[in-house]
This record gives sequence, C-alpha cells and structure tokens, in this order.
Amino acid sequence: MSARLAALRQELARAYPQADALVVSGDADRRYLSGFRGDSGVLWITRDDAALITDARFWEQAERECPPWRLVRQQGPLAPALAGVAAEAGARAVAFQPEPVSYAVYRSWRHALVGVRLVAASGLLDGLRLRKDPQELAAIRRAAAMTDAVFAQWLPQCRAGAVEAELALDLEVRLRRAGAEGMAFPPIVAAGPRGAMAHAIAGPERLASGDLVVVDVGARVDGYCSDMTRTVVVSGAAPPLEALAARALVAEALRVGVAALRPGVGAVGVDALVRQVIVAGGYGDHFGHGTGHGVGLDVHEPPRISPHGDPQARIPQGAVVTIEPGVYVPGRFGVRLEQLVYVGPDGPELLSQSPLEV
Repeated sequence: MSARLAALRQELARAYPQADALVVSGDADRRYLSGFRGDSGVLWITRDDAALITDARFWEQAERECPPWRLVRQQGPLAPALAGVAAEAGARAVAFQPEPVSYAVYRSWRHALVGVRLVAASGLLDGLRLRKDPQELAAIRRAAAMTDAVFAQWLPQCRAGAVEAELALDLEVRLRRAGAEGMAFPPIVAAGPRGAMAHAIAGPERLASGDLVVVDVGARVDGYCSDMTRTVVVSGAAPPLEALAARALVAEALRVGVAALRPGVGAVGVDALVRQVIVAGGYGDHFGHGTGHGVGLDVHEPPRISPHGDPQARIPQGAVVTIEPGVYVPGRFGVRLEQLVYVGPDGPELLSQSPLEV
C-alpha cells in the first residue's frame, strides 16, 4: 500500500503540480490505496498526509482495515468534514476524481470549501492499476479458478426445460458457497435468439434442445474479479449449422486475440486483429462491442481493447485483460467466447481454463 501511495503522489505532482491535495472517492481506488472496503468515505492525500474521512458506520472497520491511515471521524455530511481537513492543511487547490462525483456532490464541496479551487483530475490511478502486483494476480487467479470449478459443476443443469433466471441464480449461489465474496456482475444466461443481446438479463425463458446459450459469469475474491464467457450447446436436437460455424469463427478470433497479447502491444491493434477475423467470416456487422478490457478490482477497467479506445494506449506487462469476440444475429442466435488473460513477460497466460466447446 505504501508503494502505491508513493507512486500516486509522484503522479499527482507531475500531472497536477498546482494541487495541494487529492481527494479519492472511487470505491475501487479507495480500496486499492488504503485497503478500506467500506462503501462510503474519501481519501485525503497530500505530500505528507494520508487520511480516510468516513462516518460512524465505518470507524471500527477503518481502524481494522487501514491502520496506517489517519482516520478523520466524519460527524455529519461529508462536505463540511472535507472542508475542515482542507482548512487545517491550508489547501488552496484540491484535485478530485470527477468520474465518481455527482454534480450534486460537487456543488456541496464547492459550497463548503470556501476559497479552495477544485481541480478535476481524471485517470490518475489508471496507469498504476494497469499492472497487477503478485498479491493482486493471486486474488484474480483464485477468482478465475473458482469460476472454472463452479461452472463445471453447474454445466449439467444447462439442459432443455431449464429457466434462464433460475440457472443464473444457481450459478451465483454455487459461487457464494464456494467462497466468493460476491459476483463480479450479475450472471448472464441467454438462450437461443436471446443470445443475440450481448448483455441480456436472465429471464423466465426456458432453454430448448439445440439452443446456443451465452453464459457470462465472474466471481469476486478478496475484492478482485474474474470474467469468463462460454457459449453452451443444449443437448438434444442438432443446433443450427450456421450457429456452430459462427462459434468456430469466434473461437478462431479469440485465439488470434490471445496470441497477440504481448507486453507493449497496442490495445486498438489487438482489437483490429480480432475484428479482421470476424469481418472475413462475414459477420462484421454482427460484432458491435469492443474486443476486451482490463480486469481487477473493477470488472471493467483500463486498458480498453476497442476500436474506439486511445490509439496510444499500450497493454503493459502485468496487465490482466479479457479477449471476448462475439457474433450476434438478431432473432436467431448469439455467440460469445471470453478468456481472462495475464500478460506475462513471455506473453499471454490463460487464467480461464474452462473448455471452449461445451
């Protein structure tokens, strides 16, 4: 934690030299820096001070989880407490993360911090969080292994007559029983034509024999996420040949994308390689989302592997990312395959081990 804080202070001084302090309010960033798992409060960071401001619900928890940090016991609304800390420090310019701060919260801060200039500071922690340290990687490995094991246990339930929503609930219950502290996101179970909705919400629909079922699932272990998608064939009737061919095409695109993951590779370039396979197969108009994303404390975090990402963005050694091409034909079927990958010094290492053809 101390190394992370030191790196952040260095980045703050470089990018925003006019700022006397930084307020960190994003849940994942707050946990990354301090270890605090509560869902309310902010970090106050200066060159020589590191404080957690939170209310009475979390005082004991904060003392247990982040003892090195100075605890500021917030007695009422956050804005006056923040103003008091700023006044004690003599701060005249305070940087903050604009993404997690609502306009209403920003207005309350601006009203309370009289004579203090608020400076929006985007992406300060993105570069720090790109590379996973050994502890982070170990947590992601555990989350991925747990997801693989539970998926294998659950797979026999994915049969004709089963209900999407019940299957999704079963996945969640099994993961929690296996030790997950929560889900990385609500599981997706989308059968037949509903698989063409990339982020379908599991509903009352029943699986039919021969259906292709898109199953997207991830666990959260020690705060860190896994993310895996498989397209399951329901036994019974023969699935449409076009759907099976599309799954084979997506599998090839996935292979190309994973193989391209080398330290320093351009994220937009990886997306282009994957997309070329889908386009060559005749489904370019049916692959509308990005190829992948980073995974860590958030299930979606930088780098963004997409045609719309930063052309200068590179995937560094130590990153954990997904590669998840898909083909979605409205009213007929959907296919997505997703691997969770660690970008090691010698190239890609698969963290998801579940078979692609199930």
